[in-house]
Amino acid sequence: MSKALRIAVYDDKYPTSFVTPRTSRHTILRQRFLPLNLVSSKLEGVTLIEPALSVDMVHAFNRIPVNSSKYIMSFESHLPRQFALRKRGLVARYLMSRITNPSCRRIIALSHFARRSLLAQHSDHPELDLLTKKLLVRHPNIVVPATKDAMAQDVAEELVLTFIGAHFGRKGGCVAVKIAEKAAEQDLPIRVNIVSSLQVGGHIWTDPTSPGFFDPYIKLLELPNVRHHGVLPNQEVRQLLRNSHFGVLATFGDTFGYSALESMSEHTPVLGTKVCALPEFLEDGVNGISLPVELDDTGDWSSPGYDARGEAKYARYFRDEVERLASLAIERLKPYIGQPALMAPLRREARRTAEVMFAAEPAGAFFDALYDRVAAEKARQPAQIDPALDVSSPQSLPLEPLEPVSLPLAPDPQVAMGQVHRIPTASAA
Repeated sequence: MSKALRIAVYDDKYPTSFVTPRTSRHTILRQRFLPLNLVSSKLEGVTLIEPALSVDMVHAFNRIPVNSSKYIMSFESHLPRQFALRKRGLVARYLMSRITNPSCRRIIALSHFARRSLLAQHSDHPELDLLTKKLLVRHPNIVVPATKDAMAQDVAEELVLTFIGAHFGRKGGCVAVKIAEKAAEQDLPIRVNIVSSLQVGGHIWTDPTSPGFFDPYIKLLELPNVRHHGVLPNQEVRQLLRNSHFGVLATFGDTFGYSALESMSEHTPVLGTKVCALPEFLEDGVNGISLPVELDDTGDWSSPGYDARGEAKYARYFRDEVERLASLAIERLKPYIGQPALMAPLRREARRTAEVMFAAEPAGAFFDALYDRVAAEKARQPAQIDPALDVSSPQSLPLEPLEPVSLPLAPDPQVAMGQVHRIPTASAA
């Protein structure tokens, strides 16, 4: 075994933890960094990381480190993040030079959706080939708790749904409360938890900005079958998900959807939209409910456009979509009320998805080996992936029941590995 390395990562609130090892034989140094977007919104995609002695490399996320001689670059949607920059402006050209340069040894997309977004972003760039030679996909990793299904004996007489998301409109909070309203109107036993700081409009790229647009949805938080929890610690969020029948992520735009991963790790299937990266792990009728939305060529939500968010047509489109998704969700949820035998396979597959696709242990092993390879490479030589070792994550949940990660209190293997009829998922490179 090669010597332990010193890997510098960003000391952010939590995003970096999903794309770097949670456990590692190397020394992971969480370093402070300068969020240059506080200086100017045009500098969102670049940063200075606090220097550390004898660092072998930096594993960066979203923000390109300008003071690193050897680094790995993970990203969630676009790279560079130049939403406020002219595409061929001076800063944009500099950021592009940083990731085409050999000092950037690997570019790791968080999803196949992110990979498509990157390729579309630079489709006409003369140095696109330099990016694709070192581009791979690795899904985020999470801690899958060693717990059995808390709802194994539940009879599903009342369905409990839990929505989690600070961005209330973008992530599907409006859909969640409309589900509650429709359930009350139809006298259906459905209860909805809302965990959110209720951020809407303004800077959120999917939200209408018409004054008062979200007021009717916020008012629905007062329904008797809705409980608004505000912001909760992650441990309490996990507890809510553990005791729910479905996690809700009816999102209009999510680079991945970490709450869906946490839901599945607690044996809880997800009611989500078939948008962005969600189709890579959420399969309709297998480990949750996937609601269709209109998409563009990369798999992003097709809306009237960011610049139209203050117009009546955008508000009407968003409102109609919320109504459509809530109505469809109600019809899809009805068969599960009082039917634990229908819920059981969804819960088994949700947990298997977390174990097979997102568990921290195999992710840690992959990154440890990747760090070893990159450390041995000369920073000035052309960078490219090793096709045998730099293997991308799958584009959908594996069809065959693979061996889940071994956990001390994991469910009985015969139960955890229970097979259901598989529905093939369309995927694109």
